[in-house]
Amino acid sequence: MTLIHTFWIPALAVAATTLTTHHHISPDTPLVDNDWERAWNTVLAPAPLQPEITPPKTVWENTPAEQPPAGITEAVDIWERLRTGFNFPQQDAPAVQAHIDTFHNHPRHIEHILQRGQPYLFYILSRVEERGFPAELALLPVIESAFDPFAHSPAGAAGIWQFMPATARHVGLRRDWWVDDRRNIVAATEAALDYLSELHLRFNGDWLLALAAYNAGPARVNKAIRLNHSQSKPVDFWHLPLPEETRGYVPKLIALQAIISNPKAYNITLPALANTDYFTVVDTGGQLDLQVAARLTGSSIDELQRLNPGLTRSITPPASAHTLLIPKASEQRFREQLARLPADQRVQSVKYRIRQGDTLSAIAQNSQTTVARLRQINQLESSRIIAGKLLIVPMGEHDEDVRVELLASVENG
Repeated sequence: MTLIHTFWIPALAVAATTLTTHHHISPDTPLVDNDWERAWNTVLAPAPLQPEITPPKTVWENTPAEQPPAGITEAVDIWERLRTGFNFPQQDAPAVQAHIDTFHNHPRHIEHILQRGQPYLFYILSRVEERGFPAELALLPVIESAFDPFAHSPAGAAGIWQFMPATARHVGLRRDWWVDDRRNIVAATEAALDYLSELHLRFNGDWLLALAAYNAGPARVNKAIRLNHSQSKPVDFWHLPLPEETRGYVPKLIALQAIISNPKAYNITLPALANTDYFTVVDTGGQLDLQVAARLTGSSIDELQRLNPGLTRSITPPASAHTLLIPKASEQRFREQLARLPADQRVQSVKYRIRQGDTLSAIAQNSQTTVARLRQINQLESSRIIAGKLLIVPMGEHDEDVRVELLASVENG
């Protein structure tokens, strides 16, 4: 018997997708004009490329950013820690100033996004520092997804780092019925930093070109460089004929750096985020339902799903490592409660094989849930179901006859 649980997308996360900023551009795919993209660009429309402007010449050195003192405590300000590690030169290009002006004119917008990043920023910044990368890279999820772990673009990018399927395969992120590691906070962060490191080397240590390639694809950046070479034009980021989205992408990150460097100058109040681990990774010792884990930790199911958005079915997958991200403050309680949890209480859902004549409303009624919940769990666009397919059905407090009937139709194996 294969057991599994539900997948609830928090209302805040759903609403937040309108704030996401972009999708990766496949090198072979034209830009997509869509409402999701316009939602951000309406607020932060990039200024046109100004080829006549030559930015200050900068020699990029692949040297570690200045590290914060050993034994960082919560008392140390995470924003000051970021500022210490900033390594990009300030730019006065019109595209940068346009984004600075918009951040300044809409302070609550960026404050809200940074607050949403609280569970993730400390971890990401720590990994950036350990690799000796510029601290600006820790802010890339702001530009990518507005720190929404459930962000999904119409073009197919997903997670806080907005990996496209092809790029996810390139960096080895797992995607199957159980998980989508593009949304896995730890796995996607490591993959994103690996990929950025690869691009940094590919473009001779130029972080701006690496970021442009992260957005548009390395093939497009190489093509733009070859074109400028052939026309005896500069080949730095600011002069390349890149897609409009990419021309605004890098300036947006530099503008964010400027805002965090001096928030008071722009009428922005940075949220007070603890400079300490928000989550910890625990071994569950077997499959575990997120709803059960929420009870063991004393957390909400929404919070655990924001920490584990890569678990598509809200349960750790079978036949693999069983790990969960849980709030650091709940670790001791979780371990104690998990040690006392009976094995038959680890999961609360089943995989149900749809039979001829079944309807979603009848299944919902029999399982004491709602059609809306079944559609959300199973990611159904409508209430239409097909005999022979599988559904994830939550196992609540059913009477014995209903439970026996459901279990009789559970997919075995």
